[in-house]
Amino acid sequence: MTLLIDRALQGPKTHAFIIGVGNYPHAKAGFGVQENLRKVPNLPSAADSAKLICDWLLSNQDRLAAPLATLEVLISDPPNPNNRYPWDHSPVETATDVNVSTRGLEWFNRVVAEPDNVAFFYCCGHGASHLQQPVLFLEDLNQGPVNVWKHINLSSLAQALRKSQSVSAAFLFSDACGQFVPEFELGRPQDCRFFPDPSLFAASRNQVSLLCAAAEGQLAYEGADTSDSPLKFGRFTQAVLKGLSGSSARWSRKGWGVSCRDLLTDIKSLRRVFFSHWSENEPFEPYPAVTQADPIPIVFPLEFELPLVVMTDPPDRMPQYNFVISQENDPTRPWLKNREAGDPSAWSTTVPPGRDALYAIAVRGADHYPLLLQPMQPLFDQWVTVP
Repeated sequence: MTLLIDRALQGPKTHAFIIGVGNYPHAKAGFGVQENLRKVPNLPSAADSAKLICDWLLSNQDRLAAPLATLEVLISDPPNPNNRYPWDHSPVETATDVNVSTRGLEWFNRVVAEPDNVAFFYCCGHGASHLQQPVLFLEDLNQGPVNVWKHINLSSLAQALRKSQSVSAAFLFSDACGQFVPEFELGRPQDCRFFPDPSLFAASRNQVSLLCAAAEGQLAYEGADTSDSPLKFGRFTQAVLKGLSGSSARWSRKGWGVSCRDLLTDIKSLRRVFFSHWSENEPFEPYPAVTQADPIPIVFPLEFELPLVVMTDPPDRMPQYNFVISQENDPTRPWLKNREAGDPSAWSTTVPPGRDALYAIAVRGADHYPLLLQPMQPLFDQWVTVP
């Protein structure tokens, strides 16, 4: 099984392709071709991250800007059973070169078959950078001598979609490392090509976004979803889903929507607000390999709140003040949110989205100092001037 959903819909529709590579059986001691590829660890979190994305798509299938018509899934799941994300859709086919070539071509053909369709692509696993282009390694890495570096070139996929004149938008996400591997960089590896070679002379369009977890030479990391949880997913994946679920929404004529351009702007702040339990010693540096010219919406979320981060100006006054979020310039009840004095750190909270004003109010004794807010987008850098 690879198709988790296949719906006959009228009009523009989204076709999604999800790849999670957590198992690398030929890249272990005593197996495979090249000695330097026999120490590649399995990544249970990569398989589970792909499952998490699938569940988000299924839950939001009718909230996408173009409703979800098909969801194609390939997951190479390692045998490790401990502390894993529970999932009801196993088993699915594995992310081998043959399966990716076959299922990927079917996905690509569905995307370009009708005008105004939307492509959604996500992958997670071990990756690298080749000629400054992000790649994802597949399950059969190191399996055979003809092509030991089985991989997808994500930049080539993005360029092929940019050349399509029928696709209205493409949203691509890669939660993989961008590290430099000398043997891979200096070789002539053959990528898993399930899309037409991008024409040099066809016009390109700026309707494609490719967001990556780590730039060239950098690593991507996994992290627990909460401070006391045994479950681990890609940190980039978790921050992306937090934004897509509404934390990166902006108001537009069509309602509250999330675009890749805004998601990129917010993602490091989302990490700080919602995932402060992750280690600061592991860099979090997502980057755009390909960007869209316009803020094209991916999803119109429902039942969400927007992040708000408040500090006193000057910052060293923070522990001296109580804080409230209110619909009125009045520190007394009723208020929406509050925090007692004593904490020197910034106050990270959330507020309901809306076009009506709110007030962040610093309170000390009988004195209060308001800051007028309009929660039409995330507010990560709000300063309340106090004496």
